[in-house]
Amino acid sequence: MTHCSRPVASVLFALLAALTLWRVSSAEAALGLSAREIDLGVLGPGESGRAQFRIANTAAGSIRWTIEAPAGWEPRQARLSGESGASPSRVDVTLDSLRGESGADEHPMQLRIASGGRVLVMRRTLADGPWREALRIESDEGGRTLFLRFRLADTASRPVLEVEPRGIDLGETEPVREITRTIRVSNSGAGVLRWQAFPGGTGTAPGAGGIRYFSLYNESLQAGRPYAAPAELKDALQLSGPWTAEKGYPKASGVGCALRIRIPGAEVVLTGRGASETILLRSSVDEQPPREVSLEETDGGRFEAAVSERLSDGPHSLHLQVVEGAVILEGVSVRDDRVTPPPAAWIRLAPLSGTTTRETDFVTVRMTLADLKPGPYTDQVTISSNGGTVRIPVSFGISGEAAPRHLAVWRFTRGEDILYTAQPEKEDPRYIGAYRRTGPAFRLYGPGTAGTAELHRWYNPSIGDHYYSALRSGGRKNLQGYIYGGSVGNIATIRLPGTRELYCWFNAETGRHYFTTDAAGEGMGRRGYRFEGTVGFVLR
Repeated sequence: MTHCSRPVASVLFALLAALTLWRVSSAEAALGLSAREIDLGVLGPGESGRAQFRIANTAAGSIRWTIEAPAGWEPRQARLSGESGASPSRVDVTLDSLRGESGADEHPMQLRIASGGRVLVMRRTLADGPWREALRIESDEGGRTLFLRFRLADTASRPVLEVEPRGIDLGETEPVREITRTIRVSNSGAGVLRWQAFPGGTGTAPGAGGIRYFSLYNESLQAGRPYAAPAELKDALQLSGPWTAEKGYPKASGVGCALRIRIPGAEVVLTGRGASETILLRSSVDEQPPREVSLEETDGGRFEAAVSERLSDGPHSLHLQVVEGAVILEGVSVRDDRVTPPPAAWIRLAPLSGTTTRETDFVTVRMTLADLKPGPYTDQVTISSNGGTVRIPVSFGISGEAAPRHLAVWRFTRGEDILYTAQPEKEDPRYIGAYRRTGPAFRLYGPGTAGTAELHRWYNPSIGDHYYSALRSGGRKNLQGYIYGGSVGNIATIRLPGTRELYCWFNAETGRHYFTTDAAGEGMGRRGYRFEGTVGFVLR
């Protein structure tokens, strides 16, 4: 056995210690933070501080990391985890001073850490004064500490601009001389709010396309009463579930709330406010498979949610379902390449400035629409203040002079099979000759009518069955054995004036369908048929 002398052992120990330190330093070097300390400012009751940082892997490959609640904070879940590779991960930090029942010098606080659609929420009651909280980020390759610095005050520290409505939507209108709306300006913070109003300024060049805004605001509704769509959206918006009015906006008051809105444009963005800590929404466009909606917080607890991208131009049907939580919806923005700004000076505001502490100021918006050509238009009004800035979109459409063309649809029957056609004289005589004409059934819209889609027809000769759908794919129907027969006309996909439902009934034993405007199915329920759904809306 060989024994090391004491000096040699000391040298080996020093080398081992240095190697260990190098390994720790190298491991920590793989976990990189864009900041070591974040200042969230001075917060009074009801105020929020926001910041963000990034987590990166400074070495090759990817690194998994976790964030745990600082000492003394009570989290709703254990930790927040994520993975960072070549691209750093953005982490959003929100600190809210809640209005609670704590003492004058105590503040119920909520800390929200979010990244990649995942959220870590925690709470703690803190006293007045300065605070410095340690946020620990751990990984398999080591850990780092990020410090959150802030000061708590017993009174609100600054004015906060509040504006209602958040958007102005005139709907489809005639080129009338003038339309008037009102914007309410108030201060939800402390001190004196000094504000200025500016018309226009979207920066959209004629013919370049832009964003059109559809507002869900209905100023005629009382808080807590059932929500009803504003007049400009009454034919485009359908609601199901317990929606209530919240300052004129629809609030989802329970799970199962859903809405469907018919809108144009290639991209769809939903705006609103969260009414609960946890919110889960699910959306689909044009009967596409549903997907969860990712909420991106903006200002004052509001959010934006992109529910579709890269859609074809033209009308689309958006279906939104509330799966968990409560939410207040404000409006829908869509990108429409047809949108142009109105002529200069078409908006006049009065007054152009003011000050407020607790009272509400009113800004009158006068819009001149005379001599505008048919088409969609967009602009904005900006309210700037020492308590923030709000840009209010203003959108409308000038309707054309030509009324939509209607098509009379005839009904032919052979047993339980029903053939609908708008041009019986152009049908193949060998095909239509086996059917009996029973008279006019309903009317459809002509091509290009807003809020409509083609009503497609298929025929299965082996079982003698016709099938109809507003989707060229047939939706979820298995069309094996069916022959495509073209378009009958355009069916409304939303409830337009003077329309009624076209229902579909299905017999699972025979595989046949029965399409009728009779809600009772013309008694086909006694023949083994069951109600399957609504195809769309037809004119009476």
